[in-house]
Amino acid sequence: MSEVVSDGLFQRMNTAPWRAILRYRWVSPRGRALVVRDRAGEYYLLSRVGVPGEPGGDLPLADDVPSPRLGGGYADAFEVDLTERLHTRAVGLPTVYGTESMDLYVSWWVHDPVRVVQSHTVHGWHVVSVELTRALTILDQTRRGAQRELGPQDILRHLGDPKRLDAVGLTYRVFDVRRRESPDELILGRLSDAPMPDSWTVNRRGEYEFCLQALRNGPASLAALWLLRCPDQVSQVVDWAVAHQDLLAPHTDWQEEMAALLGMLSEQEREELSHLLYERVTALGHRMPNPGS
Repeated sequence: MSEVVSDGLFQRMNTAPWRAILRYRWVSPRGRALVVRDRAGEYYLLSRVGVPGEPGGDLPLADDVPSPRLGGGYADAFEVDLTERLHTRAVGLPTVYGTESMDLYVSWWVHDPVRVVQSHTVHGWHVVSVELTRALTILDQTRRGAQRELGPQDILRHLGDPKRLDAVGLTYRVFDVRRRESPDELILGRLSDAPMPDSWTVNRRGEYEFCLQALRNGPASLAALWLLRCPDQVSQVVDWAVAHQDLLAPHTDWQEEMAALLGMLSEQEREELSHLLYERVTALGHRMPNPGS
């Protein structure tokens, strides 16, 4: 096997296997495991591994993996990184506003160093990501089969416990789901063949607020938006505007309507209205000039 880069899960040690065994027995590095292979292709393990952060996480591996002896004829020694690692997986989950971008926070680690070396799993996140995608797709299909949308709590409930990938010696779990701002994601939760709306990102939320304001501003604002987005349909916009002038006419407030009404009255009608208004206002306890003075 060729040498691996330093950021991989394991690397072949440059020292003699018996020196590596002696070193690990004298001072066992925390978060590291020693895997030794003899000339017959048998593997041996020197480490204490388990699930990070859980009771019993430092228990030895299964008894079927023997520990190496100083006197054995070993050909290679490999150092395996047992450190817990964190990555994120982008997904799109359905909401009432469309597909919202989310980040799945994934923790993963080596639970079987021998399997990692045997399977040549140098970069574990790729393996974990592929398996996570498969698990999410199956979960999404199950939810759609029940006519239910897939949500963050569903993901945490089904993938929150450690999931072992025994073929490669890795374990992973999803420990958090949060909103993200990037559209690079796996789209989930399509209950029909119709395409889902675009990702619910910051720009998409801004467009939503703009459209909401246009609706609140009324038909004139919507007609202007129609003309802006479809300038080739100017004739249709004009025809609609002519046919719906009552909707496009500016609305007046009650003061303007009252002033217009008073302007239509005769001099005698305005004088009678002034006396009537004076009597009503003074009866309510308010002072105002006598219209006859």
